[in-house]
Amino acid sequence: MTQPPSFQPDPSRRRPRLSEVQNSSVNSEDDGVVSPGVEESAPQAGPKETVMPPSFAPRAKRVASAPSFTPSSPAATELPRAATPSRPHFQPVQAPPSAPAGTPVSPRPRRKKKRRWPLVTLVVILLIAAWPAYLLFDANSHLKRIDALSGAAGTSGTTYLLAGSDSRGDGSVPDDTEGQRADSIMLVHVAPNGQTSNISLPRDTYVEIPGYGWDKLNAAYSYGGPTLLVQTVEQLTGLTIDHYAEIGMGGVSNIVDAVGGVNLCYDLTVNDERSELNWEAGCHDADGKTALAFARMRYSDPLGDIGRAQRQRQVVSKTVSKAMQPATLINPSSALRVERAGASAFTVDEDSSVLDVGKLVLAFRSAQNSGMTGVPPIEDLGYSTSAGSAVLLEDTTAPDFFAKLRAGTLTKDDLTPKL
Repeated sequence: MTQPPSFQPDPSRRRPRLSEVQNSSVNSEDDGVVSPGVEESAPQAGPKETVMPPSFAPRAKRVASAPSFTPSSPAATELPRAATPSRPHFQPVQAPPSAPAGTPVSPRPRRKKKRRWPLVTLVVILLIAAWPAYLLFDANSHLKRIDALSGAAGTSGTTYLLAGSDSRGDGSVPDDTEGQRADSIMLVHVAPNGQTSNISLPRDTYVEIPGYGWDKLNAAYSYGGPTLLVQTVEQLTGLTIDHYAEIGMGGVSNIVDAVGGVNLCYDLTVNDERSELNWEAGCHDADGKTALAFARMRYSDPLGDIGRAQRQRQVVSKTVSKAMQPATLINPSSALRVERAGASAFTVDEDSSVLDVGKLVLAFRSAQNSGMTGVPPIEDLGYSTSAGSAVLLEDTTAPDFFAKLRAGTLTKDDLTPKL
């Protein structure tokens, strides 16, 4: 077996054999004994020096970390495999050349493995982020657009005009009525001070229509479409319409069905042939067809247009609340169904997008939650005109009311109808 370099035999430090030690001791005894017949030799000049065995000679102190030898051959540095166990993945760290001898060397720390997201998680994150963007893109592409704004100078705040068309062109109401009028007209205004209000303008309101004289408000839509309706409302209220949105009868029914129906409340029992509403007093779940009849009915309502405006706001409010529930928004199937129904039902001005429709919905909901909804002060519900019975506003055009609306200083008392 090959010895390590530090155990190579040194001739000068060889341990004496036992026979040599014994012979040495015998010779030393013989030196002090005089054999008979032999004269004693002269005494030695001085004491005899004691020699220590080579194996007991003191060694020089060795530095633990400094090598005290130079291997003569590669084979001489090899140790038995069992004596120096090592891990396959461990590599010894060498001290830097500039470090002094004896400098302790600490092992190299292991690098922490970077956490890598699983592919499935990344895909889910991308889908969650892309889904709302897709809904916005899809809704914007399904919106119908029309030239509706007047181009008048803007006024402070943001004003939306939401019109419900009574067109039978979509087949939602199977009768022989011809033409198209604004069945409901709502003005949603966000004042500079943040006050949000939702004002229903009765369709029979007696107003001056630019270029046509005095007539019912919904006649403006029949004469000149959305543009003339916008101009008429602007002249009445003193507000410039920033965004116009229109929804047909079929659109209302489709949206209500898309959200799975809504719960509506009315305190009277009604069997109205014109609107086809059969209603028992109380609250009931209504599908799209029933909700549309609920919003259209007025001849069996003691309040006429005032009561119909209240029920129209109720249908819109309940539908918006149902559409914004987490169960509807989180479920991709229901979210897409509601988005498609809403986008296909709306017609907006050429400058508006689906984001503006969303802002309109949020403003409508804010006004509804704060109770800032109602109608302008009315002086007469059956005012006789050349165009038939009409709704006459206080002081003909309710100037004080609309001044408060523009300033954002309306109160709930201002919105309570005084009949």
